[in-house]
Amino acid sequence: MNFQEAKELHNLLFTFIGMFHEKFLCRFRRHYGGNPRIKKNHVKIISILYQHDHLIPTTIGKMLDIEKGSLTALIDQLEDMDLVIRCADPGDRRKSLIALSAAGRDEMNKIMDAHTRSLSAFFRDADPGQIKQFVACLQYAVDFMKKF
Repeated sequence: MNFQEAKELHNLLFTFIGMFHEKFLCRFRRHYGGNPRIKKNHVKIISILYQHDHLIPTTIGKMLDIEKGSLTALIDQLEDMDLVIRCADPGDRRKSLIALSAAGRDEMNKIMDAHTRSLSAFFRDADPGQIKQFVACLQYAVDFMKKF
């Protein structure tokens, strides 16, 4: 990749991040009327855990760009709410694995239902063909990024 291509990619990625936060994450928070103790970073953590059986805190922190100290406090809070469980990593006693509890999975299902309704309302007037193309492009981007 040459410099101009890298610069264009940089601009697109940061434009996407800003628009994703503005148009999706902020809207989701406004429309989710569930557990008032669950804050935005809690939702991000349980959303990531919903996609995986379990993760170590370091991986969660890297995926969400959350500092280690903040992440520990957030995981402690989620554990206090019975939304996640910590268990020892059988491969390395120094590490702990974080997983959603049954209550955490139930809460995430409620969050996803609220987010799905919000997305449906947001894209209500969008052209169905453009929505299909948007989803296909996102799937391509996710698949491409998994390669690296």
